[in-house]
Amino acid sequence: MNDGLMTQEELDALLNEHAQSQENKNDPPQSLNIDDYLTSLEQDILGEIGNISMGSAATALSTLVNRKVRITVPSIYMSTPQVVTESYPVPCIIVNVEYRAGLSGSNLLVIRERDALVIGNLMMGGDGTDLPETVDELYLSAVTEAMNMMMGSAATAMSDLFGRFIDISPPSTDRRDLSQDTLTDGIPQQDPVVTIAFRIEIENLVDSTILQIVETDFAKEMAKSLLPPEEEPYLTEKQVVDEPISATWTDLRKQKPADPVPPTPVSQDSTPAGPDLGNLNVDLIRGIPVQVRAILGRTRMSIDNILRLGPGHIMELESLHGEPIELFANDTLIAKGEVVVVGEQFGVRITEIATQKDRIVSVR
Repeated sequence: MNDGLMTQEELDALLNEHAQSQENKNDPPQSLNIDDYLTSLEQDILGEIGNISMGSAATALSTLVNRKVRITVPSIYMSTPQVVTESYPVPCIIVNVEYRAGLSGSNLLVIRERDALVIGNLMMGGDGTDLPETVDELYLSAVTEAMNMMMGSAATAMSDLFGRFIDISPPSTDRRDLSQDTLTDGIPQQDPVVTIAFRIEIENLVDSTILQIVETDFAKEMAKSLLPPEEEPYLTEKQVVDEPISATWTDLRKQKPADPVPPTPVSQDSTPAGPDLGNLNVDLIRGIPVQVRAILGRTRMSIDNILRLGPGHIMELESLHGEPIELFANDTLIAKGEVVVVGEQFGVRITEIATQKDRIVSVR
């Protein structure tokens, strides 16, 4: 530093250090390998659940505070309550959400106190800038009401996703200074928990992180609820032969010969057997119409560019030439194929049938 002024190198180093500290401030805590606890499919499903539920919660909060609220696509990690506490050594608001219908379990939301103060101030008609030093009972009540509305909206979105009614009890809130308090009294400090990190942005006021803490068993149960039922495995010929016989020769001699069972005639016009659908009678739903559509490609455009569209304009799609197009039944991906011409009409030749994983991931 010369004459009290910083050199360009010193200024660049200071800016880089500040940017790195800001980036690390929002890094979610992690200490365990998530692949040791959750499959990749379970991770995808939990991410989709979080994306849909917190997206709905952001809309509800935006309406409450009359500000633009954005909650990003979540990141999922495995951690422990102790690691979360050590990563957030600041005063936080802990929100406990209990499910009382549709799901059996609970989860925690961890919100930094400063972010909660902004939400509480906006809830009470402020501009989110003149904040007290700490959350008092009035602010905590406002934050609790905001969490109640947000989580209620999230539960409604989850009901649509799971296909059954999901309800929560009114969330409870508690202020804890994680520099000296534990995260929660209900979960052992060393137990592995699923940690879902959401970046929350409130217009010109908040750019921070909300953590959702879910016990591992409950997270796996939620993911399992959205997985297709596993089909019963068929016994191979070797498994049938190797099955031990418990009846003795004496028991067999005492049995009377059974009457022969006549073979069941098979109609030549019968429909080939499909997958096991449990108690569902497929004949009852064969006539239900569904909308089948093929997606040639997608692109993103600003409203200004859309307004400039006119005859002769060529719109470039993200899909490359020769890539398969997607075929949807309602909103579920069922197959991929290629465009063909049949007479004077376009058609789709099926080249690939969607797997169970593809169908689950495509649910929106």
